[in-house]
Amino acid sequence: MLEIVSRDQPRLVAWAQAVIGCRFFPDAQAIGWGDERRLRAVLVYDCWTEADVHIHLASDGTGRFGSRSFLAAAYHFPFVTAGKRRLTGLVPASNAAALRLNLHMGFVREGVMRRAGDDGEDIIILGMLREECRFIPREHRGA
Repeated sequence: MLEIVSRDQPRLVAWAQAVIGCRFFPDAQAIGWGDERRLRAVLVYDCWTEADVHIHLASDGTGRFGSRSFLAAAYHFPFVTAGKRRLTGLVPASNAAALRLNLHMGFVREGVMRRAGDDGEDIIILGMLREECRFIPREHRGA
């Protein structure tokens, strides 16, 4: 049975790093969706500030990670538990599927970091404010 996985932080972060092909900052925290044997998706949060945290999604490619409970946990953690005002997502310009998913989730395109990718590719900056998040209860959306 698939469930939210948060117990083994090093395993979750390492899995996401391997899937995405990047290294996260030492302040990284993660939640996963799967079971003890197999992960379907991991969300990593890093670059924590007083107001903001960066969010990264790694998946096994099946697209079977969009359960309501995982989405609720994905946004509850940074906005409610950690009290952040915003989330920042950075997506390579060539990753149309990730860009579409982020926009569908409610992120807003905020700008472009020109040639900021490791290979010189442009990176799209996306943001979501707590009051814009439809995945947390209204009483937690206060500006």
